[in-house]
Formats: sequence, C-alpha cells, structure tokens
Amino acid sequence: MSATRLVAPYFVPWIPLPVPFLITLAFVSACLVGGSLHADTTIDFNRDIRPLLSNNCLACHGFDSASRSTELRLDTREGAIKDLGGYAAVVPGDPEKSILLDRIKGTVPDDLMPPVESHKKPLSAESIELVRRWIEEGANWGEHWSFVPPVAAPIPDDSKELHPIDFFVSRRLESEGLKMSGRADRHTLARRLAFDVTGLPPEVDNQPGTDGRLNDKVWADYVDRLLASPHYGERMAMWWLDGARYSDTDGFQADATRQNWPWRDWVIKAFNKNMPFDQFTIEQFAGDLLPDATDEQRLATCFHRNHMHNGEGGRDPAESRVDYVRDRTNTTGTLWLGLTLGCAQCHDHKFDPVSQRDYYSLSAFFNSIDEDGRAGGGAKPFLSYKSEFAKAAVEENERVVASMKAVLDQVKVDAQEQFESELLQMIERAQPPYNPWRTVVPANLHSTEGTRLTIEKAGVIRADDSKVDQDDYFIEVPSDTIERITGLRLEVFSDPAFHDSKYSFAETGEFILTNVKLQLRRRNDSSLVDIPLSRATASVEGKGADSKYGRASGTLDDDPRTGWTTRTKPVEPVQTAVFELADPIP
Repeated sequence: MSATRLVAPYFVPWIPLPVPFLITLAFVSACLVGGSLHADTTIDFNRDIRPLLSNNCLACHGFDSASRSTELRLDTREGAIKDLGGYAAVVPGDPEKSILLDRIKGTVPDDLMPPVESHKKPLSAESIELVRRWIEEGANWGEHWSFVPPVAAPIPDDSKELHPIDFFVSRRLESEGLKMSGRADRHTLARRLAFDVTGLPPEVDNQPGTDGRLNDKVWADYVDRLLASPHYGERMAMWWLDGARYSDTDGFQADATRQNWPWRDWVIKAFNKNMPFDQFTIEQFAGDLLPDATDEQRLATCFHRNHMHNGEGGRDPAESRVDYVRDRTNTTGTLWLGLTLGCAQCHDHKFDPVSQRDYYSLSAFFNSIDEDGRAGGGAKPFLSYKSEFAKAAVEENERVVASMKAVLDQVKVDAQEQFESELLQMIERAQPPYNPWRTVVPANLHSTEGTRLTIEKAGVIRADDSKVDQDDYFIEVPSDTIERITGLRLEVFSDPAFHDSKYSFAETGEFILTNVKLQLRRRNDSSLVDIPLSRATASVEGKGADSKYGRASGTLDDDPRTGWTTRTKPVEPVQTAVFELADPIP
C-alpha cells in the first residue's frame, strides 16, 4: 500500500493498490504485452502455455484425480514429461517426439485433442505453433502466477526516456499498426489525475500550472497535494471494500441494517496513513489476537464479518455458521492468494494446485470464531465500539439540522403571511352577493320507465304521475358556462298538490333516492367517463327504522337497498342534498 509518488508531468500516476491487485495487474499486463508474439520472443509458460492447457486439457489431465481420464497429467512438468511406456506427451527440446503436439494437430483424426465430445474447438494454428516453440525451447515450466512475485519487465536503454507504461502501450500499439494519441492539455491531465487519485474533479484553486507552467516540480507538487487529501483514502478503499464484500446491510430477506461503517472508516484511515501492507493484512486477519490489542486492531478484524448474515426464521443457524466459515476461506483465496479457492470446497481443484484437503485445512483457521450462525444486532462476536468520527459527524448533522430549521421557520412565516392574505381575499369573495352555486338548465331529459320530465321556470324539473314505482332520470347539462365544478346540489320542492303537501305523487307523498351518478361526455369521441363523487350530505337525515334510507351517503354505494329519504321528517318547502366531487372538473 505504499504510495509511489510520480513526478513525470504528462502521464497518469501508478495508483498504489493492495498487493493482490498488483499481482493481478502484473499478470494482465503481461498478457497484453505478449498478445502478438514475434519470432524472437521467448515463450513464457504462464502467459502463453498455461491458459491453453487450462482451457483445453486440465479438466481431464489436471490436479483432480477423480476427473482424470488417464494417468497423464499436464498440470505439472513431471507429469507432462513422464515416460508413458516408450513415449511422452512432452519431450523437452524435441517437438517431433512429443505426442502432445501430434494430438493437438490431429495427426491421427481419431486421437484429436481436445476430443470432439468435449465440445471444445480444436486449437488454432497460432496456438499449436506456440506449443511447438515452447517444447523446442525446453518446455520450461512456471508456478501459478499468484505464487510468483511480480518482476519489472526490462526496458531497452534507447526507450528509457519514455514512461514505463508508455513504453509497453506503444509497443503493443505498434504491433497493431497504431500510434499513441497526442498529449492531452493541462486541464484534461489535471482532471484525469484528480479522478484517478481522489475520485473527485480537481478544485479550481488546486490545479497545477495555473500560471502557464507545467514542469516536473509543479506536477509533483500537485500529486503530493492529491495524495495528502482525505479523499485519497476514500478512493483507494473502494476496491478493497468491494473485494472484502463490505456492506451496511445483512443481504438476506429484509436486508436488515448492520453497523459496519466503523470498519470502512478504518480502511480509509489505513490508506491515508500509508499503512504497510503486511500490517494491513495482520490487523484485518488477526488484530484481536495481537498482544495488548487495541480497539482499532480488534475493529480491523471486522473484515471477517463482512459476509452476508442470514436471519431468516426457518434457517438452521448451524448451517449458516458453516456458510460463514466457507465465505471467509473463499475470500482469503481470492484477495490474498489470487486463486479461485472456492472450487476446492467440493472437489480437488481441476486447474489450480489446491486439493480438497488443503481447502478444509485452511478453513479450519476460520472455524474457531466464537459465533453461533445467528444474525442481527449483537450477534456474536460483537464489538461495542464508538468511532472517533462519530462526534464530528453528529455535530455536522446538528449544524445542518439547525441551518435547515432556520430555513423552515422562515418558510413557515412566509407561508403564513401568504395564507392570511389569501384567506382575506377568499372571505371577501364569499360575501353577498357572491353565490358559488350556478343554476343550470338541462339540454336533454329522459327516463327509463317513461316518466315525462319537463323544465319549468328557474330550471325546475317536474316529473309527471307515470304510475311507476321506480324510475331512472337522465339529466344532460352543458358545462360550457361553468369554469370549475366541485359539487352538485339537488333541491326537492314540496307541492300542495301532493299528500300532506309533500314531495311526490306517492300515497305518502314521500320519495327515496337510491343512487346518484355523474358522467362526463368527451367532445372528441362522445364517450362517457365516470366522475367519482366522494361525499354526500343532506338537509335532513334519518335514524332508527329508516336509517338505511336516511343518509345521503347511501346514494353513492350502488346499492338499491340504501339511499336518501325525508320520510318521518317535518315537511319543508325545500329539501337539499349536496354531492362533493373527489376532484374538481376544470
């Protein structure tokens, strides 16, 4: 994790990363550099040959004895050159006597490797040539790439003026017939560097060469300022947090919250302090086992608790505990060993030199944690820890809340003033002679059962004595003269011609209104749209025996057994029902 401070002004810096990432980058870089080999390039086993064997041969001729189809092994040099009875798969220095070359060439069609039933494509002519040259050069072997310390590739003396990255990139571009792009401008370089090192754009007053100069010292000073930024550790920690499967939730079912962020802050702080990688590893692996371990060193071992926690009611805690141990083992294999170690939890690894016994021997180290497979707050092992950043964070949030409260209080004052002004205007508008109701004159009237409806003065509608017990009235009203409709008012008039001067031709002079509907006819296609009515009230409403027909709200439920009537109530010149729309019609 030690930071390499770059002073060359025109190139992206080499970002310091944890060791496993450096190993991976070194391996990938080697593959890129060797993508198109010239005749004078020495064959590298890990770069050129191991991928061919792994992808095409090792499933049947590899480390896993259970899946090995013959006694031939191609995952070790000893197995590849072993005498198989007067012949060998690989004879170092002699391609003509190497049976492996004949098989991948398909010299005898029935013996072609990989076999047709494997559904793998035959090796290309270029790949076969790589194998031939490798054998010719002595069939040199190599350990798995993650076991080999990265070594700087040599750079010719006549190219020393180039940055090492530029040398390898330009060499690869040349092999593809391409050239490097020209140098970027100062502003672009500063942005690239800032994003690479801190993940943020550069501050306006913190860019290099604002006076027009951009030499090595100016650039080096700019790099130093970025490396000293607290955001440097945040940027560098991103990749480690991903590899360490960090999260502040459990990951299962309700995805309950967990307080893992103090460990995240520990990682960021470690990068910003430039903690040596060996110490970074020790404290995360076994900080709690160090002599006189501090709370911060114990906190570091939260690395082992970042896995998902299963708190489902039906799960077996003992099974979950095994899952947690396996997760720690696999994560160790990925981050520190650069291996797909998890393959060996079910069988000997088919491609890497790891047996199932090796896997469970390693997992035993993680099987001694004092936990019972439970999840949630306080699940063992649990560290009661107060972050050094907590107080500052609380104070910062309190300042934000205080500033927002001041803004909110002012908004309330402004809103109150506006409301009071608007209220006075509304009260003034509501004074006589203002009348919010508009009497409408129907454009069309008809009924279902034949009751004749006629319009009299002032918009009153009279129904004749049709002798039917029940009828549906349809009243069509133009809305062009009304700017905004928020409700309907129905007025029922008494008449001396009716029984007891009541409201209808019925023997009792009473009525029952069971349902009220409001529909809007579209102008474009004449289709009808139902307009919801949210509430209904009336001038009189009944109780007791007439309660089911005593409330105006019963007219809104589509149930003919409920509705509104004035029966049992004193006779009034006008009885009124008001129906409120759920939303106004503009």
